[in-house]
Amino acid sequence: MADMLAAPEDLASLLERDDLDLAKATLLVECGTAVVQVAAGGQRIVEVVDDTAVVAAGPGQWLSLPQWPVRSVASVDYGGTALAVGPAGYRSHGSRLFRRCGWSDCPGDLVQVTVVYSHGYAEGAQELQFARGAVLGLIRDVVDNPAGLRSEQLDDWSATYSALSAQMDGTPALRAALRRQYGRRR
Repeated sequence: MADMLAAPEDLASLLERDDLDLAKATLLVECGTAVVQVAAGGQRIVEVVDDTAVVAAGPGQWLSLPQWPVRSVASVDYGGTALAVGPAGYRSHGSRLFRRCGWSDCPGDLVQVTVVYSHGYAEGAQELQFARGAVLGLIRDVVDNPAGLRSEQLDDWSATYSALSAQMDGTPALRAALRRQYGRRR
């Protein structure tokens, strides 16, 4: 199942609809979540437990993990050897790992480091509310406008739909705010 920053029931509640097709609502929430996470710099904002990242490490002492916020590091495999936590192995600092002797023995060489770690925000965390609102804002008008029409008219009735919802895209201001809130930090 894909990441979801809101529940289909949240969309039904927002629209005040009891007849909402849950399969369609689920798909819309998943797609809206993808748009928000891409706007956030490709970060998987939702909590992921025991994710595996393979990172190429050079001679420097610091190794940045690809997703944040890092909740915990379960294991670090350095070129086929498990490293222990501590001065002789590695230490975790935010979204980076520190190794006193560096990650590669030879300048210019890269060593494959495999890290199993947990990252993101737990379901229901206050930090997710902005992203949840962004998802619901992106998808709310798509339910009744699946063709992506900007406007339609029949006799004396007419409706204009927001371009934002029709395109399932965010405004530049929304994308910038998502990147500031959830984008990559050191």
